[in-house]
Amino acid sequence: MEELLDIKDKKILYELDMGARQSLSAIAKKVGLSREVVYYRIQQLEKKGVIEGYYTALDVSKLGLIYCRFFLKYRVMLHESEEKLLEYCKKSSLITWVALGEGKWDITIVILAKNLGEIETLYDDLSSKFGAYFQNPYLTIAFRIYHYKHNYLYGTEDTKELILGENIPVKVDHIDLAIIHVLSSNARMSIIDIAKKLSNSPKTVDYRIRNLIKKEVIIGFRTKLNTRLLGYDHQKVFLTLQNFTKEKQKKLHTYLRLHPSVIYITKPMGMHNLEFEIMVKGTNELHEFIREFKSQFSDIIIDYDTMLNYAEPLLEYIPKV
Repeated sequence: MEELLDIKDKKILYELDMGARQSLSAIAKKVGLSREVVYYRIQQLEKKGVIEGYYTALDVSKLGLIYCRFFLKYRVMLHESEEKLLEYCKKSSLITWVALGEGKWDITIVILAKNLGEIETLYDDLSSKFGAYFQNPYLTIAFRIYHYKHNYLYGTEDTKELILGENIPVKVDHIDLAIIHVLSSNARMSIIDIAKKLSNSPKTVDYRIRNLIKKEVIIGFRTKLNTRLLGYDHQKVFLTLQNFTKEKQKKLHTYLRLHPSVIYITKPMGMHNLEFEIMVKGTNELHEFIREFKSQFSDIIIDYDTMLNYAEPLLEYIPKV
């Protein structure tokens, strides 16, 4: 439960949330602790399973990639069959993120593809191998995704956004891509270790990372938290709206952005007009939020669906090489 964290832990996690590559010394200075204490506390948070890892968030649209999602409802899916499906996803070169859920859909599969042909090929292969277990498949593309800090956890009001979907391609070479692949699974790996792994100089690696950040290919270095261990449910809400003018889009976006429990907002192409993800302690808290939310936007909300994300067996931001 949340009692696993004290105020000092929360201050450290706040710094790591969108700044996972910060040095121990930098974090120590910001939170008012010694470097040794910060190191020990991070180790303990990792040991307890509160911190599950560190990953690099990318604006994949700048790499010329399409962010496609398959939302699937199971028909009859035994545990053994689901394990085979997850193994398939982990081996696929295009599948980069998988979430297991309850509610509207049972699994979300994210694909990063160069074109629609790659999406079609993967969908056909997935359907041929596992189609008997699926019903009501829903394929949609995410135009834009906004990332937010876990303010509900820290008691903060930091509304900084990391935005995926600027859609301005930039040039990257094989060295850039190699660095991105290394950082995608371990955002805290040191410059020296990356340089050794890639047989390059630390100076070159450091310059390349800074340049990728400047170009906003890399939009953040994030910490993966086990929020269920802290007593929170990760709920995704799908909105069907009417009269969704630019002015109302801005008002709704601002409302969600300022709410401390909202961690993502997605602008999708598909049957829904908007999606957001929120951290709550149980269904009662979710219903209370939805009730207030509907009262604020009763003129545009037609319907909504929810999905509880209870596990993320795969989380990366770049297709496998």
